[in-house]
Formats: sequence, structure tokens, C-alpha cells
Amino acid sequence: MHGLLVIDVQNDFCPNGALAVADGDAIVAGINAAMPRFDAVILTQDWHPAGHSSFASSHDAAPMSVTEMPYGPQVLWPDHCIQGSEGAAFHPELNATCANMIVRKGYNPAIDSYSAFFENDHKIANRIARLSANPWDHAVDACGTGHRFLRALFCR
Repeated sequence: MHGLLVIDVQNDFCPNGALAVADGDAIVAGINAAMPRFDAVILTQDWHPAGHSSFASSHDAAPMSVTEMPYGPQVLWPDHCIQGSEGAAFHPELNATCANMIVRKGYNPAIDSYSAFFENDHKIANRIARLSANPWDHAVDACGTGHRFLRALFCR
């Protein structure tokens, strides 16, 4: 099996979003074109509640500063991908109907989550890690709008 993991192609990570990646939307057409070539497609979606503990606004701190959490150092992000918001929605041109599964992450208000496999405490398993018939037992390609270090953490 060959899977495609599409990481956080959401409005807040695209131009004019709360945590925009320069030209983050430039990859959408390529992702759409690639999806049919894979046996399984999983989309991840950052899905934070308002007031999430990883938001700088929850700590009266500057965005991109770092604080210590029970699970270790945490970058404090601008508020982004708040559940049900336009920023949390997938980019409007992403063909999300091709996905076999959508994995929401970051919904625990006390723990951030860069990965669809584990929360940032590296103890709590997320949805993909709990699957009994894991589609990732074979080859997987990953793509998305996340910053390089987020993709590296995500795929560990």
C-alpha cells in the first residue's frame, strides 16, 4: 500500500491566514493531481478550541515566544485554526472529497499536537496510531503547508 499524508492544507496556513506560509496555496493543484495515484489519502486538520494553551494570547505573551508546558517547551502561536472557523477550513481548492480519512489534531486544550500519530507529550496516541489496520505499514509520501520543522516533527 502507498499512502499520501496531506498535512494541514488549511486557510490559516495559506496567504492572508493567521499563520500564513508564503505561497502555501501554491501546492494545492499538485496535491489534487497526485491524490488519485495513491491507495490511501489522509488529510490532517489543525482543530484548536478557542483559548488553546499553545496560543500566545492564552499566556499574555508574544507570538513565537516559548513557554514551558508539562510536556516540555512549547512555541506560543498566534491564534489559528480555531474549530469551525474559516481559518480552520481546508483550502477551498483542495479536493478533500478524495480523502479516505480526515484526522483532526490540536483539539485537546492542554496539549498541542503537530502530529496525527501522537500529541506533543509523545504519550497520547492520535487516530492514525490507534488504527488496527494501519495504512502506513508500507510506503507513505507526506506534503502540506506546515513549516519545515512541523513536517519533520509530524513524520517522526
